[in-house]
Amino acid sequence: MSRRWFVSSVEIGAAAVARKTKNARPSFTPTVEVGRSVKDQPPEEPRPFPGPDLQLLGPGDTVGFEPSMVVRREPPPGALDGAADYLALIEFADATLPWLFSIPGPVKRPWLALLVLAVEEGRPMQGSPLWSVNVPATALPDLADAASWVHVEARVEGDGPPNDAVDRDYRTGLDTVISRLICPRRLAAGKQWIACVVPTTKAGVAAGFDQPIPADGAAAAWSPGQQGGVVLPVYDWWEFGTGEEGTFEDLARRIAPIAGETLATLHGFGSRPIDVHQPWPHEQPPAGTPAEVTVKVQGALRLPGSETHDEHWSDLASMQRYRELITQRVDAPAGRKGRVGVPPDRDEKAVAPPLYGSHHTGDQTLPQSGWVRTLNTQVQFRVAAALGARYVQLEQEFLMARAWEQVGAVNEANRLLAATELAEQTGTDAQAKHLATMAPAPLTGLADLLRTKVHVADQGSLEQVLADSAVPDGSGSTAFVRLTRPHGALARRCARAAGASAGEMPTGSVLTTAAGGTEVVPAKPALWFAAISDAVGPMAATAVARDPSSLFAAQTLVGLIGAQQESFTARAAFGGADAARQLAEVGTSMSETMAGGALPVPRPMQLRGLRRSVLAESLATQKPTEFRVNMGIAAIASSVQKVIRPLPLQLERMKEIIPSAAVTARADSDPRPLRQIMTHPEFGFPIAAEILARWPEWAVPGITTFPDNSVTLLEINSGFVEALLVGLNQEFNRELRWREFPTDEAGTPFSRFWPPGGVQPQYGEIALWDPHIPLGEHSAEGAKDLLVLLVRGEVLRRYPGTLVLAAKSVDKKVESDQVQWQEPKFVLPVDERTNLYCFDLDEPTVRTQNWMFVLREPMRGAQFGFDQSSTNPYEHWYDLGWPEVPLTNGFVKRLGGAAPPAPHSPDPTTWQSADPADFARIIFQRPFQMAFSPNTMLGSA
Repeated sequence: MSRRWFVSSVEIGAAAVARKTKNARPSFTPTVEVGRSVKDQPPEEPRPFPGPDLQLLGPGDTVGFEPSMVVRREPPPGALDGAADYLALIEFADATLPWLFSIPGPVKRPWLALLVLAVEEGRPMQGSPLWSVNVPATALPDLADAASWVHVEARVEGDGPPNDAVDRDYRTGLDTVISRLICPRRLAAGKQWIACVVPTTKAGVAAGFDQPIPADGAAAAWSPGQQGGVVLPVYDWWEFGTGEEGTFEDLARRIAPIAGETLATLHGFGSRPIDVHQPWPHEQPPAGTPAEVTVKVQGALRLPGSETHDEHWSDLASMQRYRELITQRVDAPAGRKGRVGVPPDRDEKAVAPPLYGSHHTGDQTLPQSGWVRTLNTQVQFRVAAALGARYVQLEQEFLMARAWEQVGAVNEANRLLAATELAEQTGTDAQAKHLATMAPAPLTGLADLLRTKVHVADQGSLEQVLADSAVPDGSGSTAFVRLTRPHGALARRCARAAGASAGEMPTGSVLTTAAGGTEVVPAKPALWFAAISDAVGPMAATAVARDPSSLFAAQTLVGLIGAQQESFTARAAFGGADAARQLAEVGTSMSETMAGGALPVPRPMQLRGLRRSVLAESLATQKPTEFRVNMGIAAIASSVQKVIRPLPLQLERMKEIIPSAAVTARADSDPRPLRQIMTHPEFGFPIAAEILARWPEWAVPGITTFPDNSVTLLEINSGFVEALLVGLNQEFNRELRWREFPTDEAGTPFSRFWPPGGVQPQYGEIALWDPHIPLGEHSAEGAKDLLVLLVRGEVLRRYPGTLVLAAKSVDKKVESDQVQWQEPKFVLPVDERTNLYCFDLDEPTVRTQNWMFVLREPMRGAQFGFDQSSTNPYEHWYDLGWPEVPLTNGFVKRLGGAAPPAPHSPDPTTWQSADPADFARIIFQRPFQMAFSPNTMLGSA
């Protein structure tokens, strides 16, 4: 924690020990002590040996200081409304500067001082080497008090004294340790002033005018009560003005809390009466309608506890007729849709009132309940929605320009999506034509790239799946597919051998049937391996029987087939026992065919020997095999078809190219996953500021007549706010569609009503609102019914940095360290004298937990002066008022005059005995704060 310390003076080096004066310069005599020491003898006492007198630089050796030394002037240069009750001052970064060229004396007077002159008393004139000013005697303070108005301030972290901080900092040029000159003249309000830094010695005056230093150069530059004026050189000067209003404390004390009930009664504050006698300007009200029918409409802020869930008209019958009529008219457009062949409706009612919320909810007619019905049937909410729509109509060109700036890459993304959607549809049609009709076995061997890159389910690549499944090895290879393709070389040879075309070849090979209806080896090439009894041509049974080579090959094949029966039986997922049975039938059929030939067949013993040889192979003893992938070739082929579908592949590609959430969240199960991006711009500025600027009486009804120097409590009217946001966003979505902006008209471009800004919707996305939740209950940030402090007063204009805080008091006091402080959620300026401060508090909380609202003076630097008045007895020195302060010729008199009465708790003890540091504590004005109780503004519970 930083603490403020005042130090009377800071001197360094030889200037701190100079006690004599010579030729208007400080001087001192250095002394050297010399002692002698002899071995084996006690040392002698050192004896002083004075040196020659040395002179230091004095006020006659300087013509000023570096302007960059000045760190602050108060009142600031050019100010027009400085506080008249505060004293003018100037601060320097060098803590030693006011005493750097001072003349030694009983009281070391600083070598410069600050004067303040009224503009009619004198104005600096350019001279050489310095500017000069002719100061009348009435504007000259008593230099005997000059030391009282100069001191050093050190801001130190922690509780320790400032000595170490001063030693470290007085030469660094920082402003944590500074020196300060104060002018003791009381300033009159409403005047223009000139502050001048001038020398306090005759030597300084002579040097400023480039004149010889007089013999009495160490004397004061002027004397109290001298006649006429004195011309003085000016080291630094500035102009400022004082206002009529007073200090922050004076202005803050003028603020008075007002109860909402009083405001509503005396000023009609909080709501506006609306004339609803004739809701439709082109129609006369029904017979019997009173001459005056009104309804009160609240604004974005209302008086606490005045929420109206259902508005009340002064004539209930008129309200009921209005609601019936508004329901009919907003529902009318939906009833006119789809009437093919019906003549156009020329009734003027065809242009119906807007159905607010329809773009976000999809409702074309009013629902029986929910927030959409409330919004459209109650005047208080239709007015709010119309305000939002009107804002869009007034600012449509500006808003659309900003919207097109935000669209950015959306148009390019939509172009890519359109091209990709066309490519996807083309690919899908091509696959339907060429791949959908393919048998499973050829499909698995389309290309090497397909086998290695395409992953089947979660089992791995197609090549791996085929290897780990019951599908015979090689059946998915490119070579096998090429060999067995329907119109390939093998099929053509088989056709020639059979004496028929390839299209006339019989189908239904054993391997095809054994695969459970899934074609592994196409039927036509299979005839080359095994003759069938009804075949004709070279492969007929008689031809095979007469051909020894063919006969031997057929007999060998029969043996092999028999040996494979057990192996095929183990392939449960690939056909199982049915395959073994059919293989056995083929073997039997082939044996019978060979036996019926005209030529003798091999002896049975040879055939049995061949079979024994075949059966001796490992195939004969092969054990049942368990396959890691339990999929038949039909399931594998089906998985391949799913993987190579163009839609998922193109969608994943678009997700990589367009990393927008509008694309990455899509799935290929969507009806149209490659559709265009429907977006909307995002305006993160708080729309409340716009409403306040254009229609302040709708934002806070009665705010233009709110009394000056007053404070009261309001609360957020979430129903009004939500209704306005619905109308605002719906109207702008319509404008976006009219301007061909890529939007679906269901977005929430205006997401914030209250400060601070941001794109996160303050009341949520309207399209996601629960239709059954009442209007005013959709705040995503919990902003419903939060309290807002309305402050109007000159203090806000004069002190724009005024802090307004909420404090949970202890025993109704805010000075304790246990007080809980809360900063406003937002600050909304109304004008230069009026602000709205929202706190995360509601009415029950502030009533029951001793919360207070505090106005705190902004920290602009130390201020010195006195209050306009003081109550006797006053508690502390900083409560001292000007009436008790001794003045001489308009200047505060500390020495040699009557002292003001001491406060009840004097610290320091007396006015006249205080050193410059203590006197600075007496005249220091602590930052002021004032607390208001919410109970005085909320009225009766």
